[in-house]
Amino acid sequence: MTPVELASAAAQSVDEVFASLDSTRAGLSSPEAAQRLQAGGHNVLAEHRVTIRAVLMRQLRNPLLLLLAGAAAVSAGVGDSTDAVIIAVILVLSVGLGFTNEYRSERAALALHSTIRHQVVTWRDGDRATIDVGDLVPGDVVELSVGAIVPADLRLVATSRLECDEAVLTGESASSAKTATAVAADDSAPGLASCALMGTVVHQGTATGVVVATGSRTAFGRIAAGLSERSPSTAFQLGLKSFSNLLV
Repeated sequence: MTPVELASAAAQSVDEVFASLDSTRAGLSSPEAAQRLQAGGHNVLAEHRVTIRAVLMRQLRNPLLLLLAGAAAVSAGVGDSTDAVIIAVILVLSVGLGFTNEYRSERAALALHSTIRHQVVTWRDGDRATIDVGDLVPGDVVELSVGAIVPADLRLVATSRLECDEAVLTGESASSAKTATAVAADDSAPGLASCALMGTVVHQGTATGVVVATGSRTAFGRIAAGLSERSPSTAFQLGLKSFSNLLV
């Protein structure tokens, strides 16, 4: 199946979208859905992993630790073994306590995240079925109701007084009215009235939609990927690093 751009799907009729996604109003068959899941991956933004090495490296990145290590080395070099041992103990305790606290908090967050399960009503093999949101694939037909979080980028198939709160994407407090009627292509995903976007909330009405994009390929996923990139060091952090190097 060739990936379909959301803006293109918004401008196409419902039948054309189903043809582009090689799907039907009755949804996908289970074997076809499993094949697409294997090819495209799960409908998740990122997998949170906790490793001892990553946590330890974050602790050792502290520039003040370099100052302590340098002081310990100088003390040992001039024969002041007592000061060297004291500084080394402080260094080990600082890294050890910081590592223990951060690793425990990361593990607790991971355990909490693993217990959260979001499910969605979709059509598989011609029947309604409740599946995990992570198992959605392009071409799946899903149902939306009031209060539901839109699980993927959808081209709406049928709507009944549907309004979605898109504040997570646009910052606008007013909900946006949605329709199944095709609209002109627009590069701005939140402006597509014939689509419901991942992460937005159904404020009013009900709808049925077909999944066009999942995971990091959604509008919400692209924003999340940008936010997850490492931010540049602040002026204070750069100054602290330079000052620590100067003291060493």
